[in-house]
Amino acid sequence: MRAGKLDKRVAILREQETGRDEVNQPIIEWVTVATVWGQLAPDRGGERIEAQQLTGAENATFRIGYRGDLTVKDRVTCEGRAWDIRSVREIGRRVGTEFDVTARAD
Repeated sequence: MRAGKLDKRVAILREQETGRDEVNQPIIEWVTVATVWGQLAPDRGGERIEAQQLTGAENATFRIGYRGDLTVKDRVTCEGRAWDIRSVREIGRRVGTEFDVTARAD
């Protein structure tokens, strides 16, 4: 993996309990765990019918330096867009991490 291709700032977010509300329910927020350099490789998008409505999805693949703590429960943001992680793969022998994402609608 060439460092020159890692040209995007990628923030890795993880759900974390940040307190309790007035009825003692946990307040869950997305907290930035790390901000790293990465490469964004867009994939083809697609459309499908959900709940009798046509919906679209934008998919992409990110490549970053190796991180062993990244999971599909995490989320990333890049250039103001939020992405849900669908799958995570190790590149080589801990050379890097590659993960597939889907753009969030919100």
